Amino acid sequence: MSNNRRSSSSRSRMSNSRMPKARMSNSRMPSNTMSSCQQLANIIGGAVITPSPVCAVIRLRNINATILGRKTRSPLALPFALSFENNINGHTLNLGETVILQSEINRFLTALRRRGITVTAVHNHWLFDNPRLMYMHWEKVENPFTFARDSFAAALEAGLF
Repeated sequence: MSNNRRSSSSRSRMSNSRMPKARMSNSRMPSNTMSSCQQLANIIGGAVITPSPVCAVIRLRNINATILGRKTRSPLALPFALSFENNINGHTLNLGETVILQSEINRFLTALRRRGITVTAVHNHWLFDNPRLMYMHWEKVENPFTFARDSFAAALEAGLF
C-alpha cells in the first residue's frame, strides 16, 4: 500500500466529517433524522436511500423489464421513491417518482389527485425497454408522514403494489 493511500476507515471518518448535517429548525418531526426517515421508508415498505440532508426512501416495483434486451432490477429503472426536505413547522417539500406502466397511468394519476397531490410529469427515461416503462412525478408541501401514507395508498389503489 502506498503512503499516499489512506485506510478505508480513515477515508470514512474524513467523508463523514465533511458531510453536511441536517437542520430540522422549527421541526415537529423527531430530532433523530435517521429514525424519522426510517419510519417514512417503513410506510412504503421500502428502504432509506439517504437520511440527510434530504430524506429519500425507495421501494422497487416488481416489473419484469428489460432495457436493450437485458433484464433489469436497477433502482434507476424500477423505483417507487419519495423525498422529504426543507421542514418548516412540520411541513416538508415532498416529492415522488415511480416507474409506471402505460395501463396504470390514469388510475394512479386519479388516485394522487383525489388526495390533493399535484402530478407534475409523465415521461419515459429509457429507449428499447420492454414493457414500455414510463415515469410519473408528483409533489406537495405538507406533513411528510401524510404525504408518504397518501402516496402509498394511491399506489395501492391503482394496483402498483
